[in-house]
Amino acid sequence: MPRGAAIHRVISAGVAVAVPATAFMVNDEINMEFIVLGALIGFACWYWGPAWPPL
Repeated sequence: MPRGAAIHRVISAGVAVAVPATAFMVNDEINMEFIVLGALIGFACWYWGPAWPPL
């Protein structure tokens, strides 16, 4: 696996974890919609990533 792909996957996982973590720090509670939102944004970042759309 190329180094760039590994870094991209780590960033995507970080985004997926950061959204619910930030919501928890603000609201002091975990809501399912923030977990789903984080997973959705992280997956979208992983799938479409920096190579798409071509500029």
